[in-house]
Amino acid sequence: MSNIEIPLFVKNMGHRIFAYILNISDQNALELTKGNFDLDKNQLKVIESFIQICRQYRIQSIDQGDVDFLVMHSLPQLFQGEKHLFNVWREQLDGELLSIEVEDRVVYLVSCLALELYPLFLIKPPRSIQHFTNTFSHISSALYKLSAHKELFSIIVKDDSLKNIFSIIGENDMNTTGNYMASTGRGGGMQLSVFPATLISNAYELMQLRGSISQEALLQAVEEVIRMVRDVADGKTISVPVFIGFHNLGLEDIDSLDIEWGKIRGYNPEILDLIPQEARPSNLGGENKTLGFILESEYPYKVDFSPRNEDKKSEWPPELKQARGKLDNTQENLSLAFALAIERDPPIGITPAWTLIVDPISQGTNISWSNRQSSPMPYYLLSSGSSEPLKYWSSIIKSSNDQKIRIAIRRILSSINERINPIDGFVDSVIAWENLFGGNAELSYRISISISKLLKDSPEDRLALQKKIVKFYNDRSQIVHGSKEISNEDAVQKRNECLSIALSSPAIPAAKQLNLLKLLYFV
Repeated sequence: MSNIEIPLFVKNMGHRIFAYILNISDQNALELTKGNFDLDKNQLKVIESFIQICRQYRIQSIDQGDVDFLVMHSLPQLFQGEKHLFNVWREQLDGELLSIEVEDRVVYLVSCLALELYPLFLIKPPRSIQHFTNTFSHISSALYKLSAHKELFSIIVKDDSLKNIFSIIGENDMNTTGNYMASTGRGGGMQLSVFPATLISNAYELMQLRGSISQEALLQAVEEVIRMVRDVADGKTISVPVFIGFHNLGLEDIDSLDIEWGKIRGYNPEILDLIPQEARPSNLGGENKTLGFILESEYPYKVDFSPRNEDKKSEWPPELKQARGKLDNTQENLSLAFALAIERDPPIGITPAWTLIVDPISQGTNISWSNRQSSPMPYYLLSSGSSEPLKYWSSIIKSSNDQKIRIAIRRILSSINERINPIDGFVDSVIAWENLFGGNAELSYRISISISKLLKDSPEDRLALQKKIVKFYNDRSQIVHGSKEISNEDAVQKRNECLSIALSSPAIPAAKQLNLLKLLYFV
């Protein structure tokens, strides 16, 4: 038994590729990169060969420009007959590829190709390049080394659904082309020659986003992507997965959580490789906790494959035109659910950082992100003990018509998630009161009476709360009109108290709190 010194640039490819070619566990592969795992003579021979190949490509590419890019481009070309060298090595060490048992011939052939290329996706891309944007062509060219792709081309153009993608059926895969315009705004030309690589890349991305990296998960994703592509090729409007990354709240002991708008899960290293540096969440120092989470939801999606689809930019049905607005509404509702479900002063704040819509027909990652500052509220770690209240409030919000108080909700969320200056947060929280209780005249009186009556039982408590609310309201008016200034500390205290009132005081009994909040927001 022996270990080996692995060069840093090879280590940077990640432990997963070592685990695969050496047929060892991920944990043992991690230890190998640290120099803490001994290899037998056969494993040692494989890893030495891998290092030598990487060194050779690196030396050859030094005079050609982008070293990382060219190494990533070269590794997919390592075939021995019908097998990639990484799979040959794995089999030599008693590893194996999964057997594929599906009757659908398109799914079968794409799955065969995907499994043969699977180890290439395990190589961690350099930070300097976008993985799926720049390696798409590498994977496409690698497919031509496999005979299955020829049969796949002939079957696709005969498939009752997939043939609709290509308006021109040429003599070969290069001359078989079509045009498309997706409701997400992406579009362009499509060649049959790159179509299988598009399916495989998008399937791997979908698997990666869901945080399960395995041959089994890849085959499931391939089948799902082909089903989606067939449906849109038939002219159907479908629901595709959409992933939204949030900051300022991490998951303590929760792997995933189903709520009304989808599934909440934590970050994993593979997801971080897909999003730009500026959109990644921060870590809690000393505890190795990521202060962010991901919501997987659904997004309506349709594709126009007509030859002149560039002239049809505004012909999508209303449900597709309004999709972005509904997605924004989902983000707001999720933030409101956290603020209502978790009793904390100040409330929980979350900040949407990026959105990735799975676009099964297009090449490359369809991600957008913002440079918005983080929430002014302290971070929070969500534990399993808070999951039931979160599910409860997501159900209440999802089933309620909140159109009349949407301004109040947005002002509350603005104060929680966006207003870095606490004075602005204080002003927004009082504006939320006005939307909930205000009338055409005597605003401070109406608001103070309504809130104190709702939240307090005894006349004395109601009077005390009414006076406090009037004082807050008057302070807000004076600040807005420039006749009063307050310190940052005073503004934080006023903002937090006003938000607590708007969301209902945590001091009242839980059962009564639920009933009052239903009355306040959702009746």
